[in-house]
Amino acid sequence: MADLDTVADRQVQWSKTADHLKSTIDNARWWVFLLSALGAVLAAVASQLGGGATDAAATASVSNPRAWVAGAAAVSLGFATFFTQRLLGADHVTAWVRARAISERLKREAYRFVASARPYDGPDRSGAEPLLVDERKKIEADGEDLVQHLVTTDGPGSSPRTPVSNSEYLEKRVTGQIKWYKAKADAHADVAKRLRRIELFLAAAATLITAIASVTSRPVIAGLPIDAAAFTAVLTTLAGAVLAHVEASRYDFLVMTYRATARRLQDRLDGSQQPWSDFVNDCENILATENTSWIAKWTARVP
Repeated sequence: MADLDTVADRQVQWSKTADHLKSTIDNARWWVFLLSALGAVLAAVASQLGGGATDAAATASVSNPRAWVAGAAAVSLGFATFFTQRLLGADHVTAWVRARAISERLKREAYRFVASARPYDGPDRSGAEPLLVDERKKIEADGEDLVQHLVTTDGPGSSPRTPVSNSEYLEKRVTGQIKWYKAKADAHADVAKRLRRIELFLAAAATLITAIASVTSRPVIAGLPIDAAAFTAVLTTLAGAVLAHVEASRYDFLVMTYRATARRLQDRLDGSQQPWSDFVNDCENILATENTSWIAKWTARVP
């Protein structure tokens, strides 16, 4: 079926494009996190270094280590701001989300077609193919402004290319999606738990350092008296960056919606599967609802 192959080819292209856009966003987030942390550390170190001179010209001279460290801190924070503005803006996130939505919509139509669900449940399969073509064109029309992001692909992808039996649909689509949602929810929950533990440790360390610095004299390192309290700003910055990453990645929302979708699919699977067309459309509509809520969450204000 040439038309079904076309849908599958387009689906994998949109899926790989979404993966590429998401990878860019994830890498940018980590760079922003690392550069922000580095900038905070260097700024704290610079605050502890002596200027070596009283006049501005000497302070800015190449022989003054404080000027170099402060400059490196400014550069790090400047690049963090640059990456945030250029790679983490709402337009980049929206492009990724829309590409993923188009990919999932194409896959849903392909599964409706191969499972002979309404509107592709007529006795004449040749008459169903024009409906599939029209739906593919309608779906891809929503992403005409994203074609410049499309990447070249190879491989069959995850969209079906041949008709499936009822048992194959249950195994590959319904049961497969339930397992995927549960595994992803558990993975996101673990990541969020680890990050919150890190944030708690950093916040506790900042409080402890502040308390100790208030009752002890400054330690001398390499001949320089170090104000330990100055580094509480570093720990506070890191803790805030960790929480910002958790919020930006929507871990809690993904855990909730993935587990809820898996539960709804399981409930539908445990119920009556007749008439078959209604069952298939109910399952695909559950997936569509999850995708819609996912899009709404990601296209809301990006932290």
